[in-house]
Amino acid sequence: MSTSSAKPRDAARGRRRAFDEKQALESAMDMFWEHGYEATSVSQLCAGIGINPPSLYAAFGSKAQLFINVVDHYERTFWDPVWDTFDQEPRVAEAFKRFFEDFVDVITAPGPHLGCLVVHSAVSLEDRESDVARALAAIGDDGVRRFQDKLDLGIRSGQIIAGTDTLALAHAINMLSEGLALRAHDGVPSEMLRRQMAVGLRMIPEAK
Repeated sequence: MSTSSAKPRDAARGRRRAFDEKQALESAMDMFWEHGYEATSVSQLCAGIGINPPSLYAAFGSKAQLFINVVDHYERTFWDPVWDTFDQEPRVAEAFKRFFEDFVDVITAPGPHLGCLVVHSAVSLEDRESDVARALAAIGDDGVRRFQDKLDLGIRSGQIIAGTDTLALAHAINMLSEGLALRAHDGVPSEMLRRQMAVGLRMIPEAK
């Protein structure tokens, strides 16, 4: 879960705002999270946001671009602080431990939306070649890169066993995060998710 490389549309350029964009994105996020990207219609989005279709297209360009903007807002709101803490922690094992503690906090936070919007949306997509699919894949790829960079730092600093396949391990850790998010969406309690997290983190081969 990291900030997408897709560029959100600048809806404000060249026109007056007719609605609160943040509120519009949060309303759209609720609908996309509940119904999935493909099953959420433009009419549902307009009703939820409180605008008509021409205003929606004028502000966001398309349903796909609105969704990409929603995901960008979601990532900045919920995941940027988690990644910032991870990036700034020089102790590799502690960085991963803290990341997953924060991760479980986010995916089990009180409210109507358990799990992760990005993971939930990615697994339900039918069109794997769309702009939306590419935007979601870019988020996953960025997470793998961040994990690998931290593991490589661990090797250079003597914290991780030399010769560790950091790319494969980064993918495995990313799969752990995606699995936890899906389990949270299914209602698995946070206590069980933390137990699974602790087992998964044993994959990291700390140097003794």
